[in-house]
Formats: sequence, C-alpha cells, structure tokens
Amino acid sequence: MLWLLSACILTADQLTKWIIRVAMEPGDSVGVFGNWLRITSVRNPGGAFGLRWGHVGIYYAAAILVSIWIIRQIARAGYTRRLSIWALALILGGALGNLADRAIHGEVTDFVDVEFVDLTIPAFDFGFIHHPGYPMDRWPTFNVADSAVSVGIVLLLLTLWYDPIVCLSRKRREALAARDTPTSSPSPTMDSVSDTAADGP
Repeated sequence: MLWLLSACILTADQLTKWIIRVAMEPGDSVGVFGNWLRITSVRNPGGAFGLRWGHVGIYYAAAILVSIWIIRQIARAGYTRRLSIWALALILGGALGNLADRAIHGEVTDFVDVEFVDLTIPAFDFGFIHHPGYPMDRWPTFNVADSAVSVGIVLLLLTLWYDPIVCLSRKRREALAARDTPTSSPSPTMDSVSDTAADGP
C-alpha cells in the first residue's frame, strides 16, 4: 500500500502536468473560483518558492538522495500502520514527480494559483541559496507533487509529538492483552483448609 500511494501521487502529478503543458501556453491563466483559485501555467526552473540553490545539479542530487533514503526507510518498515511512514510515502511520490519533470523537461510545471495576503519577501543569500525577493499578493504556484511533499512534511512533523495511529494500535494491543490474560484462581483460605481436613478419612 505504501508503494501504491507513492505511485498514485507520481501518476496524478505527471498526468496533470501533461494536461497543462498540452492545453496551455506558459503564462496562460483560467479562473476556477473567481480570482481566488486559478489554473496558471508556469515553468519553474528553480526550486520551491523561486529559491535558486546554485547549480541545477543540486536539485537532482537532493531529490535523488532524499528518494533513496525514503525508499530504504519504507523497505525496512514493510507493512506498518505508523503515520510517519505514510508521510514518507507522500514525500517520495512528490519528490519523484518533480524529479521526473526536471529530468524530462529541464524545469517543473506548476499550475495551482491561489490568492494570498499581500506581503513583500526581501531578497536574501544564505550560503549557496539565493532568493531574488519579490512582492507576493498570491501564493507561489504549485503542483500535485508540491502538495504531496508539503502534506507529508506536516504529518511527519506532527508524528514527532503524537502519532494517533500508533497510539490507537497500542491501546488495542493493551486491551487484547488484558482480555487474553488468564485470571488467577483465589488462594485457599484457612476455613477451606479446615473443611477439607474435616471431610478427609
């Protein structure tokens, strides 16, 4: 099921991107719910939110290393009910989706365009990471892969404090163990010993 979840994310991501590339030119935009939600065709050669992490090879290396690590974690876990492993499966599907885009087209196709509060993000450089800065009145366009990665990261962070699936499974195991534990027979009292002695030969 974990591999199937990653495969479904990858398939949905590539299918929606293919539809956008075939049906729309870069920059085309169609309203879905007025101006609040639009489908806008964008080609993103950089990273998430317009970040530039130096050479393009860094994107490939990061996606490949993360994917390999997640695949090892899922393979070790096997079938599990831990929410953290399902979160990793979401991240894996999203990482492979954007990696496939870069490998095939040299850039990532984004298209989900939603309204956001007006703010200005200043330009900054942090090591090899460069952000050009820009006024933001809409959330940066994203795709299915980005959504899967974001949801997976949020779930993964939540499980650092509380995993409802693990807690529920633990309570069920404890309840089953308590039900299957045999009740101990009462120890004999002095009266019962006396009665047994009196009834003897």
